Amino acid sequence: MPAQDTPGPRFGHELVFDEAREMTLLFGGFGPDGVPKRDTWGWDGESWHLLATTGPSPRKWPGAAYDSRRGVVVLFGGREGVGRSGPSLADTWIWNGHEWKQSKTVGPSGRDHHRMVFDRRRDRMILFGGWNGTKVVGDTWEWDGLQWRQASSSGPKPRAPFGMAYHDGLSQVVLMGGQDLDQTFSDVWTWNGSDWINLEVDGPGPRGFHAMTYDSGSHRVLLYGGRHGDHLLRDLWSWDGQKWARLSNAGPLRRGIYASAYDSIRGTFVIHSGGDLNEDGWQLEATTWTWSESSGWVEISGGNGF
Repeated sequence: MPAQDTPGPRFGHELVFDEAREMTLLFGGFGPDGVPKRDTWGWDGESWHLLATTGPSPRKWPGAAYDSRRGVVVLFGGREGVGRSGPSLADTWIWNGHEWKQSKTVGPSGRDHHRMVFDRRRDRMILFGGWNGTKVVGDTWEWDGLQWRQASSSGPKPRAPFGMAYHDGLSQVVLMGGQDLDQTFSDVWTWNGSDWINLEVDGPGPRGFHAMTYDSGSHRVLLYGGRHGDHLLRDLWSWDGQKWARLSNAGPLRRGIYASAYDSIRGTFVIHSGGDLNEDGWQLEATTWTWSESSGWVEISGGNGF
């Protein structure tokens, strides 16, 4: 597949499954040159399609999730600037399947490396944590389709690239891991709409930059990979609401800081791009991978970014 027909190698991008359009949406991030992007792509299970080149300003590390009540994707924040530099943003954007539109509402402070999920029971977008340009934060916000409201200032310790998913069967948000400036976490928390609850469970070890999503077919949260220090992890875990179970220890090679989403129509866990850090810096991949219970990991499209 020609390079211009794929999003290409990048990291710091966001991946969200758009249920109304039955495709995985990709936005932003930056490539080997370090310059942030603003392109929007769609993955239909077989190929990538460029959907838009306008909308939110070029950025990396935004948060986004699909709002099933209103049939739109909501994106918040991210960071401008080349490479790892630049200010954190505080804008809210809505993707309706055709174009991005900015909401003028005031909400959370500018941030990146945060996570967003949609609470289907309460029809609320949930945003937690991230990096505000100076420090990691630990506040919880809700978006009701019109405006943001701070829901809590307590709960998990402030942190950035953690994993978060909404467990539809339990009607709870599940959060695991992440890191601050001093440590990497392995704790598990749930949010019931009013309180964060710390669960004392064994499972995946400390990590950040990992992928978490909800598998609606098996009613489990799936967690893949991440980093602990300089070590890239390749393990795949599931969470049934009570315990963690390791499903695989042999995910895609040379892969960290990727973006992921769960395609509920095709029953696959989708991962795009990311790469490995070595003495020459980040070596980015352009590959799209999928995982399912029946097929395991499958490389769909790809190529090396260098």
